Amino acid sequence: MEPCNHTKLMNYIIGMCKRHKDWISTLADLGYEPALIEQQIRTSSDEVVKPDILATSNKLIHSLIFECKGGVTVDADQLRRYSTLTEDNVLRWTRPFTHQNFHFDACLVDVEENHPVVAAIGNQFPIITFGTKTLFKTNHFKEKKLNEAFKVPINLDEKTPPLSYYPFCEDDENAYLSLFVLRGLVSMAVRNAKGGPSTSEENIITRDDLLKSIFNPVFDALSKSHKDRLKEKIKEVVRWIMAKEGMKEALGLIETQAGIKIGRPLEKFTKEAYKFIETVETQRPLIEFMSNKDSGNPPS
Repeated sequence: MEPCNHTKLMNYIIGMCKRHKDWISTLADLGYEPALIEQQIRTSSDEVVKPDILATSNKLIHSLIFECKGGVTVDADQLRRYSTLTEDNVLRWTRPFTHQNFHFDACLVDVEENHPVVAAIGNQFPIITFGTKTLFKTNHFKEKKLNEAFKVPINLDEKTPPLSYYPFCEDDENAYLSLFVLRGLVSMAVRNAKGGPSTSEENIITRDDLLKSIFNPVFDALSKSHKDRLKEKIKEVVRWIMAKEGMKEALGLIETQAGIKIGRPLEKFTKEAYKFIETVETQRPLIEFMSNKDSGNPPS
């Protein structure tokens, strides 16, 4: 089970800023760090754009604004609005070492199979394209160091793209999201338990704390509106899990105003959560999981 292309591209770009040991560090080498994710920015034409990622380099006094295009849908009006962004618009949302000589580039990010469609409509912007073996650039950045860094295709062979920096977006399937939500609940419950993993004390985990646990590497960069949308998605996924036959009783999850309450002993909750995770990861029928849930043994 995999995330959607948009989630993958978000991770690829953030990973390039983070010096991930199994991934390329092209942007980190130039000093870029993710500053904002999904933040609305008002343009000089008094319109709004919402970049997927805004990364800034104090080394270059430059920002990169990324719009990730995981599919073939490209909104020409959205790109027109990006073209009306000014330095002052961007500087309202990022704090480089100095404002003097600050500049920025708006950049599209796509995958190779969709690149012809994206390039046909977005040819006024630099485009970073991820293929199965290489990363390549189309068009030119205003920042010459970026043009030098992407002058030739970058080899991705034997590289492992990260998927943990930005775990999911609203477009990912509930089954995929459930892996992160349940692992996050287990992690938070164990951390909050006063008597250790065998305690029978009820745990209430706030959605803010759960979101922070799941999105820890980029939590501070998430815009408030994006955090709110992700919390709503988490609420939807918890309800999706509990709607599965027998899961409400097996996990003991209860939604409250304060957050998510775990109404079962923590040891039992952890065991049932990981049995469900294994079922989803292996895509076995849930009926097989339920037939084993009382045996104490994982599905064979």
